Formats: sequence, structure tokens, C-alpha cells
Amino acid sequence: MRLLPIIVMMAAGIFISVQGPVNLRLRQATESPVFSAAISFFSGALILLTIAAAGGFGGFGAGFRGLSTAPWWAYLGGALGITFVLGAILCIPIAGTVVVICSGILGQMLGSMLVDSFGWFGVQRIAPTPMRVLGVIFVFVGVLLVQKK
Repeated sequence: MRLLPIIVMMAAGIFISVQGPVNLRLRQATESPVFSAAISFFSGALILLTIAAAGGFGGFGAGFRGLSTAPWWAYLGGALGITFVLGAILCIPIAGTVVVICSGILGQMLGSMLVDSFGWFGVQRIAPTPMRVLGVIFVFVGVLLVQKK
């Protein structure tokens, strides 16, 4: 088992579960789900730029020169992230935090299994195994259970 990455991503998962309600509160203050999502991304961008300027995690690396070597789809990360942030802002008041986060995790697992299975976006191809499929099924059952009131 790769313990450190698991611990890091568990912490990130905790932060994501708190991010939704925090962004929801910002939405209430701004009265706009889109503007509150934009503020969320802006504050994150400022932190990332500060870390890069300090040389953390490789700083700016190849910088703007390196951008010309990236395929067109490599620029979609922020756009893809919008769906989670804006979706959580809109759905938490309706479904609750645990349902939104569990549904998001299910979607991440399904999408990740497709990416691994086909080796999309340059990742190593990892065929689905019965245990991986069972894990996704368990998360699906979890979504069904947590949405019950």
C-alpha cells in the first residue's frame, strides 16, 4: 500500500468536503453561485502563484515556454474543476454535503476507471479488476444509503 499518497488524498478529501459548505456561505454573501465559484478559484490561484514564486514544488518550471508543448486538452483542468465547485455550490442546499461529496466520489471513481482502463491522457493503462469494480459498486451502494433520510 502506498500510505503517504493515501494520507495526502484523504486530507485533500476532507478539505473538499469542507470546501462545499464554505463556498455555499460565500454564495449566500454574494448572492451568486458563479461569482462565489470565481472567487474560490481566484483565491486558489493566488496561493498557487505564491507557492510557485517561492520555488515550491518546482516553482514555475518551464513556465510559458512549456505551454507550447501541451496538447489542447491539457488546458481544460480548470474548466473541468468548475463543474465540481459550481455543482457543489448548487447541490448542497438541495441534497446535503454528504450526498454531494459521495456522488462526486462515485463520479470520480467511474471516470478514473475509464481513464485507467483505456490509458487516456497519457496515463499508464490499468485494466479493471473484479476488486476495483466491486469498490465502485460499494461506493454506488454508499450513495444510495446516504441519500436516505
